[in-house]
Amino acid sequence: MTVKDFHADLMDASGSIYEVKDLNGEACALIKLGLVLTDVVFEGDIVKSEYKDGEWWIYMLNGSTWLNIKSKKYLPLRYEFPKLEKKVTYIMQVEVPRIEVKGPKGKMEITSNVRNVDVYVDGEKMSSFVPYIYEGGDGEHLLELRADGYNNEKTTFTIQLRRKGSIHLDMKQEGSLSVDGISYEMVAFSGGQFKMGSLTKKTPGYNIPAHNVSLRPFKIGKTEVTQALWTKIMGSNPSVNQGDQLPVENISWYEAVDFIEKLNRRCGTHFRLPTEAEWEFAARYCGPGQPFSNPDAWAGDGGIEQNAVQGVSTARVAARNANRSGLYDMSGNVAEWCADWLSKYSPDPQVNPSGPANGLRKVVRGGAYSDDKVFLNTSYRSHEKPDVTSPKIGFRLALDN
Repeated sequence: MTVKDFHADLMDASGSIYEVKDLNGEACALIKLGLVLTDVVFEGDIVKSEYKDGEWWIYMLNGSTWLNIKSKKYLPLRYEFPKLEKKVTYIMQVEVPRIEVKGPKGKMEITSNVRNVDVYVDGEKMSSFVPYIYEGGDGEHLLELRADGYNNEKTTFTIQLRRKGSIHLDMKQEGSLSVDGISYEMVAFSGGQFKMGSLTKKTPGYNIPAHNVSLRPFKIGKTEVTQALWTKIMGSNPSVNQGDQLPVENISWYEAVDFIEKLNRRCGTHFRLPTEAEWEFAARYCGPGQPFSNPDAWAGDGGIEQNAVQGVSTARVAARNANRSGLYDMSGNVAEWCADWLSKYSPDPQVNPSGPANGLRKVVRGGAYSDDKVFLNTSYRSHEKPDVTSPKIGFRLALDN
């Protein structure tokens, strides 16, 4: 066995969020060990160890400096590191030598939504692209896919002798998360300049004059936050139209911010509400070098029926077509809280605008299922008091890139 990587990950708050204490009541350090073997024994100043989601979580005493890993199949490994610090998460990657399988084998075709991806089976790199056909012995194997700009994705598959199977594993943009199997995917934007606001002089919603805005890179949710994710974090569901895959609604701006704070504490993340400039940029972006879409129309190409949920209630997220950025429900379904206090537009150019420091009403974007078509336009600005709740208002997450 060989240690390929060991480092402290200050962005991973697992060691603090899922804290374990020793017998003296002092918090431990956490090592997340990427090792596919389950029949192993660890030696060292270990308080607790558990195998979950394809990796070992090993809690060690504050100040520990070494770890032994023993397996019946391989020579024991001793690894020494600088003194561990309590509540800090450390990442350790261990690769095992590949054992050549003799006799009958089986095959598994591995595919993904990303072609240029590193394929690891049982900790060993097999390919730098997919589709890839793995050939090996029967039994369960650990699959991990890695690609720049995406989260690492792990799963297991089972080989059957003289059989060929297939497995597809989607890569999610870096910054996406999964909470107990409930995932939320982000889409990255490199930022840039666009003309924000309506091009029509006679238009409701405080959305004139159109003005130049420059934005730094950011990420925004592919979908609105679902009731499943909300309930997992908050423990209850306030929505009027109930369903796990429906957008959460009937929540105030303050409650949306409270949810984000609890989500960040649990997952060690830094999510926030999007600014309305980020929201409009993402709703209208059509790709590098392409003009932005019409601000006085809904998000997406073609008829509004294919792009926006309209009717008497909400529908599951991503039930209609995505816009050119790959975002769903930027028009219709539920309108969405933004971070900004409402204020009139200035004709002057703006850089990363986030609205005034205070105000009376928060900006709401995108329009809802029961709204008139004009309110679904990507430049239209609605607004509500931050303590108001409505079955027509939800939100999506944003993240600095």
